[in-house]
Order: sequence, then structure tokens, then C-alpha cells
Amino acid sequence: MKAFFINDRLAFGSAITSWEHVKNLRAQGITHVINLRRHRNEFTKAFPSLWLAYGDDLKPRPGGFYRRALLFYRSAMRLPETKVFVMCHLGYQRSPSMAYFLLRAGGKSPQLALGQIKLARPSARVVRAYRVSAEDFLVGELKRTSEAGVGSTGLRNRVGTD
Repeated sequence: MKAFFINDRLAFGSAITSWEHVKNLRAQGITHVINLRRHRNEFTKAFPSLWLAYGDDLKPRPGGFYRRALLFYRSAMRLPETKVFVMCHLGYQRSPSMAYFLLRAGGKSPQLALGQIKLARPSARVVRAYRVSAEDFLVGELKRTSEAGVGSTGLRNRVGTD
């Protein structure tokens, strides 16, 4: 298991597959997990976690996938000591792609978000289909909140015109 920190509160990497991995993550301050593997395991239950069961099929993700991830992430981040670990099988595609989405939703430009992912793990890949569906979700959220007249300024700053 490898964890790559993007910032003080967000990391991505490979699967938690032992109690030693749980101990290691706790020692690094990890408090919450987003599991992107197709299978759940007993080790992720050691943390408050969200399971989004998708294989690494290189296909766009539905809006509900991003909505659930964002709600879980924002809820977790309300606590000042929270650190979220996003995991997939090897930590090369799904978890860095989700971390990219979370950075974008938090206001980072596409270039800065991708740069932070690559700085944390140069071999990581933000999959085009995952990135495009994430950006489409953010644009849809901007449109939805603008039409509702709720919170549009903050989301507009997040999505921007990049």
C-alpha cells in the first residue's frame, strides 16, 4: 500500500489490504477513505469510508458517482483534523483521477490540480474519460446552482473558465 499526499489533507494511492496498512495510514493521520475498487474489504471499515465500486474501465463516470464523492469529502473536511485517502487497486489511475476531481471542486485550476497529482506521484495518470466526466459534472453543478440562485459564486470560482 502506498499513499501519496497532494496536500496536508488529501492523499491517493493503492489498496488497503492488511491491518498493517491501516496502522500505517493512521500513523500518517488518515481519518477517512474513499474506496474506488470493485470490492469492499474489511480493512476500509476501520475508517469512515465511501465505497464507489467501479472497475478501471476508462469510461466516463455518471454524475451520481461524483456527487456522492463530493458530499462525502465535503462532510469529512468540515472537521479540522480530517485527512482523506482515495484508494484504488494500484493507485495509478482511478484514485489520482478522483483526487483531481476533488482538487477541481475545491477551486484548483485544471493545470494546478494535474500538477499537484504529478508532483505527488509522477507515474499517476488522470484518465481523460474520468477527467472529462468530472469537469462535465462540475459545469452541471454550476448551472444547477446558478439556476437555483444558491451558492453559485463559490462554484463558479471552482469551475472557472479553464
